[in-house]
Amino acid sequence: MNNEDFIRQQVFRLLREQEEPADKQDLPSTSGPGPGRFKKELQNLKALSDSSPKQLMQNLGIKPGVGNKHIPVLMKMMSDAISSAEEMGAVYNSVAEQKDAYGRSGALIKLTGELSARDSLVFIRETFLGAKKAGFFPFADDIQVEILGDQILAYPSAKPFRWNKKPKTAKTSTPESAPSDSKEESKPPAE
Repeated sequence: MNNEDFIRQQVFRLLREQEEPADKQDLPSTSGPGPGRFKKELQNLKALSDSSPKQLMQNLGIKPGVGNKHIPVLMKMMSDAISSAEEMGAVYNSVAEQKDAYGRSGALIKLTGELSARDSLVFIRETFLGAKKAGFFPFADDIQVEILGDQILAYPSAKPFRWNKKPKTAKTSTPESAPSDSKEESKPPAE
């Protein structure tokens, strides 16, 4: 890399930094449940989502997701569970679409306070895993279920903890410029 390329890259980097608002640095981020065991009641839910996911969907009153967008399907599944299963209605208030600072959508699930956010996260995570295993969630993408403040957030992402984080773009290499004809002239073969 020559000096001109280096200077050009630094100028582009500075311009990108100026375009990004400074307040995005202070955005709320998500967290996981942390270490430790979960309540005994949650073990049965995990066992059911692993061994009989269709039975879990039936118990929660969840119907198969229909649509071609992740968030409406996630929201419908949670709304079905909240309105159909008394236990889910006691823990979760409602579900609404939430967008992060970079325009990505997620399903924000509001809690009643009956359970801690940590334990509530397990219910939702196992519900979505069971839905995927039962074929009720027709997408191949991973769904991250994380704590956002005192609520739960579910969003499609291959990696956890990407909410309100700048999406990483694939680095593309710029092709080296072809030599111009003016600098190099073809020479006749030596005799």
